[in-house]
Amino acid sequence: MAILDIAFLVLSFVSLFSIINPLSAATVFMSITQSNTLKEKHAMAKKSVFIAAIVLIFFALAGNYILQFFSITLDAFRIAGGVLIGYIGFEMLNYGKKHFKSKKEEREAVLKKDVSIVPLAIPLMSGPGAITTSIVLMSQTQNIGQILMLIFAIVIVYGITYPILYEANYYNKLLGENGRSVVEKIMGFIVLVIGVQFIINGVKGIMGF
Repeated sequence: MAILDIAFLVLSFVSLFSIINPLSAATVFMSITQSNTLKEKHAMAKKSVFIAAIVLIFFALAGNYILQFFSITLDAFRIAGGVLIGYIGFEMLNYGKKHFKSKKEEREAVLKKDVSIVPLAIPLMSGPGAITTSIVLMSQTQNIGQILMLIFAIVIVYGITYPILYEANYYNKLLGENGRSVVEKIMGFIVLVIGVQFIINGVKGIMGF
């Protein structure tokens, strides 16, 4: 395995882990499954992680063809994706990650019996930010080894996410509100930097550097 492939694996993992933020997802999961039994929570955690991983792998592999269909250049997508990801990072740094657009959406999520697909898998754990990140990362792959590293990174991230959701109550008690806030800020900063780097890469591509 080449050193560049390992470096790309690390980049992919850090990028996806930061944007998905399993600890933040666990907090939401705990709040919207209060009326469910422990068995139901564990089943939903497993189902949501599996679906989210499939969604992200699909867009990573098919994203380039989707862009070609709409005649969108990779560099334009890198810039647009960088702006979106940077905005998410900025929001995480200043206000915390917003999982619901309104109180109505949050109430509907709480009342749903099964939240594994919507809103947990989509859009909470495989939303626009994660999908954009996976497509941009795929556009930066240079060989089959790096493509496999990206897919492996997705599997690792969701492999870590599952036990965090499974033990959501424990992790939330362990971190506390302050701990969760610190994690959110750190993740937000990383996401913001990743967004800026995507924009730089896009501009370099357009300028021919």
